[in-house]
Amino acid sequence: MRQIESPTLTGDYLELRVLPETDLPQLLKVYQGTPLYFDGLGDRADRLTLADVRAQWQAAHDAPDRVLLGVYHPVTGLLIGAADVQVGIPRPEAATVWLLIWGGFQRQGYGQECMALLESWLIPGMVTTLCAIATNNDEGISFLELQGFRRTDQPADPPIGRGSAFWMCW
Repeated sequence: MRQIESPTLTGDYLELRVLPETDLPQLLKVYQGTPLYFDGLGDRADRLTLADVRAQWQAAHDAPDRVLLGVYHPVTGLLIGAADVQVGIPRPEAATVWLLIWGGFQRQGYGQECMALLESWLIPGMVTTLCAIATNNDEGISFLELQGFRRTDQPADPPIGRGSAFWMCW
């Protein structure tokens, strides 16, 4: 396992920074406001609890090769998404990115800017390949394909939610 730094990544329209425990209630609201991801798992966003969100946060907090970043709107400070990043998964030279942007902020370039910031942070300094965790959600798959990812159909464990997810890599 590699120890990864907890970065603050700043773009034109958002900032990614380590998600503090105090923001977990807001993160739960983000997840509940993004049902298509959870529908793709065969799960329901409204079934998530603060304990589920805390378990994801704790797992990322405890792992030296993983970080849970909040996606913040820099002007308002509003939490609009999350990026769960793990280095060395599914292969030693890869990093896995799981990205979720709150439904009301999708299709406005935030996800694309997040992926660009994550890519510039991770490649080539830490890894040579990026993978993403996806579900059977056509919009999410389309977004990842536009970023250059291709579906592998190999099963992946979702960082939050219950159900079937899979890897997409580039």
